[in-house]
Amino acid sequence: MNDRESELARLMFVFSCFTGMAIADMENLEYNHIQTAADGQRYIRKERQKTKAEFVVPLHPIAGTIISHCRNAQAGNEEQQAVKEKGDSLVFQPHCSRSVMGKNLSIVGKACGIRQRLSYHMARHTFGTMCLSAGIPIESIAKMMGHASISSTQIYAQVTDNKISKDMDRLIAKQSAKEKEIAERGACEPSDFATCKMEETA
Repeated sequence: MNDRESELARLMFVFSCFTGMAIADMENLEYNHIQTAADGQRYIRKERQKTKAEFVVPLHPIAGTIISHCRNAQAGNEEQQAVKEKGDSLVFQPHCSRSVMGKNLSIVGKACGIRQRLSYHMARHTFGTMCLSAGIPIESIAKMMGHASISSTQIYAQVTDNKISKDMDRLIAKQSAKEKEIAERGACEPSDFATCKMEETA
């Protein structure tokens, strides 16, 4: 595996995790798609290749660092520099097919000790889930991910709901274990735990 190609595969995966961009959109991401708002916030404004819907996503510091890295890596090439001055240089410039990029990403994942096969769709899914977990409104997530309708974004809400359910199960299990421990010490029966606690605080 080419080290340069594997590094690019890794960078694009991380970039997708913090922007929600699909592989097709990253392949066509140009520097002029990165804009700066009046308040100084940098963001990406682009049309999705798949749906032609526009998406707008603020640039996370990690994503910004990756863009700077790519720009610096390209700076030494005079031909690329000339294109860049026209404002339409590609941020990511893979020299292999998308299928090869996917294989490289899988190898990178294994090298990092990740058992599950990595994919760029997984990175996009990660972005949606992290946004919901952070409390970002689903309407904003839909706009950032370029979803044509909110229904496309609902799948991430379902994932988050499942996680909440599992977290609550862990809380219940932990509380039950605590009640059992108290009962074994002879303080009270598990079924009387709540009553005991009320009496203690009365």
